[in-house]
Amino acid sequence: MPLISNTDLQAVIDKLGRFGALAVGDDALSGLNAGFSVASAAVMSGSNSLFTYLFETVTDGDVAADLLPAARNLDESNPVPPSRFLFQIPGIAAQIAAINSHLARYAPTTPTLDTYLSSLNLSTPTLRVHQSFHDHLKSMSRGNVFIANDIVLATFAATGATSGTFTSVATITAYAGAKLVVKNQGAVTTGATLSVTGKKLDGTSAVITATIATGTDNTETNLSSTLKLFTQVTAVSITGGTNANVYEIVAKTDRDISAA
Repeated sequence: MPLISNTDLQAVIDKLGRFGALAVGDDALSGLNAGFSVASAAVMSGSNSLFTYLFETVTDGDVAADLLPAARNLDESNPVPPSRFLFQIPGIAAQIAAINSHLARYAPTTPTLDTYLSSLNLSTPTLRVHQSFHDHLKSMSRGNVFIANDIVLATFAATGATSGTFTSVATITAYAGAKLVVKNQGAVTTGATLSVTGKKLDGTSAVITATIATGTDNTETNLSSTLKLFTQVTAVSITGGTNANVYEIVAKTDRDISAA
């Protein structure tokens, strides 16, 4: 019996990651109509909240005094599931243990899912678990976890052929690096070249470039490096720019697991 293929392992960890996201209603998967976030929006906050009902409807002072403080706290700080609490379910723990046992038998130098993925991702990111797997099921090393959704790391608004305004928007702090793309915000002039300084998970930086060939809104252009390594954008410059053209520098998720 051979070692599980990367294709099959990806299918297994994606299904487990999807289970984790669906089980708690994680915002990492869009379109959910149940879960912690949806439940909190419906019951714990807003005009129909528990706090609003107690505050506006209950007239007995003792009842209000007893119940309002806790309801107010729930309104101001909505409940969230404990990290990785799904791993406490015996069946889930057993499934992950089964993966580890298989890897220990056929890849004994990397006998757990985390160590096995670390070996695959040592030089180039190859196979990583979805953020929901890490958040709700089993903790993995940061380099083995990809972001659930695309994240805008920076914007650049051109003010001339070689000038513009750079704005840092976000940094990936808890998960692995990602591939970066340039995304048009509105129609832009073709031919501009953007130079993006990207910081990697290992702390080093690289300047990577993209020349805009398609000017339509929301078009994404790959940069000169497509490696999934970058966690932050620290600078952007432009040549051949046009005043008022705006771009986003976006970190891409590895893959969609919504149908896993």
